[in-house]
Amino acid sequence: MENQNTSPINVSEIMDGIREEIKEKGYSSDMLSFADVPSDSDSGDFSERFDADMLHGNIQYVNANHRVDPYRPISGNPVAVFFKKVIRKLVSFYVEPYAAEQSSLNANIAQAQTQIELYIQESRMHSTKVLLERIEELELQQKNAKIAMDQMQAQIAALQSKLEGTR
Repeated sequence: MENQNTSPINVSEIMDGIREEIKEKGYSSDMLSFADVPSDSDSGDFSERFDADMLHGNIQYVNANHRVDPYRPISGNPVAVFFKKVIRKLVSFYVEPYAAEQSSLNANIAQAQTQIELYIQESRMHSTKVLLERIEELELQQKNAKIAMDQMQAQIAALQSKLEGTR
């Protein structure tokens, strides 16, 4: 049953109270913020840059561990082991199809990740090949430009000597 003695909530009064408390305690905006407090999501080592070695290691792990085994080894008290085995038999019709489905999904994801890694390697090799061809082309252009410049300097020198000879 609702309480009949409730008064409407005045958010501005609450905020004024909070602001007053902040002033009394001397808090400032340069103090610790929520962003500075570590959280569980910060614990992963996810870098902002692509790391081929990390990708390769993760793909190897997924390829090696994609199969889901619905049954862990049972140990402990013999009576508990017996009951765990009975329960396992009773739920196997329900658990096994899900484990098989998950294993199939994991295998497809592992295969897709392997294909992505191969695509990245292929793209890198293609980019490297294109860059090497471009470097060779630019070096050839530079060599030809240097030859042409040497020929022009020789012509300029010949014309200057001819000009001085005619003076």
